[in-house]
Amino acid sequence: MHIKSLSCRALVTVVATTVVTALLAPVASAAADCTWQRESLPILDGMSWSNIRTTGVDGQGNVSGFYSPGGDDRVLARWTTSRVEIVPKPEGVAKFVTRTGNASGVVGAIADRSDGTSVAMTHTPGSGYRELPTPAGYRVWGVEDINNRGDVVGRVLPAGSHEWGAVLWRADGSAPEVIMPAGARSVTPVALGEDGTVLIDSMDGNFLWRNGALTKLPEVHYSLNPRGLTRDGVIFSSYEESWKWTEATGALEKFAVNGYVEAVNDSGLAVGYLDDGNYTPVLWQGTELVTRLPLSAGTYGSAGDAVSDSGFVAGVDATLPVRWACR
Repeated sequence: MHIKSLSCRALVTVVATTVVTALLAPVASAAADCTWQRESLPILDGMSWSNIRTTGVDGQGNVSGFYSPGGDDRVLARWTTSRVEIVPKPEGVAKFVTRTGNASGVVGAIADRSDGTSVAMTHTPGSGYRELPTPAGYRVWGVEDINNRGDVVGRVLPAGSHEWGAVLWRADGSAPEVIMPAGARSVTPVALGEDGTVLIDSMDGNFLWRNGALTKLPEVHYSLNPRGLTRDGVIFSSYEESWKWTEATGALEKFAVNGYVEAVNDSGLAVGYLDDGNYTPVLWQGTELVTRLPLSAGTYGSAGDAVSDSGFVAGVDATLPVRWACR
């Protein structure tokens, strides 16, 4: 699950191959005695950093994202260490833009239809696509996060309104719940916890939403935005510094080394980059710097985009999709 950065990065002829789940040794914790290793992921002719994005990594290290074969087209891509699969879009969908993925490899995405409308969708390995119902009177504008049990959170706009709301689709198939609480105007969801907690940003500040109840988060600094949920708190980040808020104690701690957080997992392992002028991709655990991620020699423009709860990190190294693991 978790936050990611999106952009658009292609095959004249798309050939789908079968994803075979990689048999991988367990990933050690960030604090354990292990070495972070870079592993290149396979690509097809025409694929590069300019037309692919990695947006999720599952518990076995299989990576998901989207690929642009040309123009505004976007399709689902799935990687193991040995294969890449380009998954054909469902009928009537013109563009499928992934945003997030969970430990089972289920991805959440916004799907633009050929008729100009948009819907939220998931794709599950072995089961295929599922359209999430749009709440009556609303338009779905985005999908933000998915947790490991399959709940999905996204962004909606009510008809005739300019104030955003969040929507929660629970894995049990119950009716979607729109989140537009009093005291939090124009809600934008940021992340979704394993217990269904939604981290939200709004015109009235940042909040945790749990089953209808709001918890106001402290004001850290005007330039800092909430970036992710951990099991014990919230990570805030700007392009210059990052902070952690611990819910049980209310403590605010500044990261020991300045940098910007792209994604964070449930245990607080965060991937991002340093404020060093080179955008060096790094990992933090809690507020402490763990490591600079290994890169191929002489590269620039590398990034970590997603981190799984088992500790795999997905991203790009120069022009190629990669995975990092601590072994």
